[in-house]
Amino acid sequence: MIEVAGLEGAAVRYRILSLQRDPDERLRLIGFLSEAELRRGARLLDAKKREEFLVGRGLLREMLAKLLCVEPREVEFCEGEFGKPYLRDQQGLGDGVRFNVSHSGATLLMAVSRGREIGVDLEETREDLAFRPMAERYFSLREKEELFGLEPGEQLEAFYRCWTRKEAYMKGTGSGFSQPSTGFDVSLLPGEPPALLGHRGDSGEVQRWSIIDLDSGPGYCASLALSVQ
Repeated sequence: MIEVAGLEGAAVRYRILSLQRDPDERLRLIGFLSEAELRRGARLLDAKKREEFLVGRGLLREMLAKLLCVEPREVEFCEGEFGKPYLRDQQGLGDGVRFNVSHSGATLLMAVSRGREIGVDLEETREDLAFRPMAERYFSLREKEELFGLEPGEQLEAFYRCWTRKEAYMKGTGSGFSQPSTGFDVSLLPGEPPALLGHRGDSGEVQRWSIIDLDSGPGYCASLALSVQ
């Protein structure tokens, strides 16, 4: 696993893995899953998405099992009010361990921390993405002004920076899109450090969260949000 630099006093690590596995490896990973996970996967009609979901859950169980020193099938999950997954308390085994996952294309991003809430987002970048309507709908006024004030050739990369930073933060808080994505601002300009710049619902959020860009390799953009208080 890769340790995230620049987070004093915080043990945060992440992995980026392919979801494309040979048949034997797929069977091994799917063998870790609970009946509930298998049923959830079976409800996905698209065979590719179904396979990616099942393999991804197996990889997540394998990673967490190593941290908890248990078998992958013994890892137990629960969900917050808006669906964010957590480890179920198993006689203190998961005490302080937080995790989050994201997948795009055939790639999975998994991140873990101890004692701090965490959120991640991974996006496969597309040169043909019609991003303007998405930005108009989901970005704050400040973000839209900065994005569309850039040279046209700089806008797509800035869009992905903004999108992944916003989604990582929303996943980290556990609220997802239950909170309006237009109600807070993140940085997006070229060369500007990743950060939560403002929050109109709770100004204290700016001090409570750090946002970090992750090295996701060519063709992807990824961000991580971590609570610092």
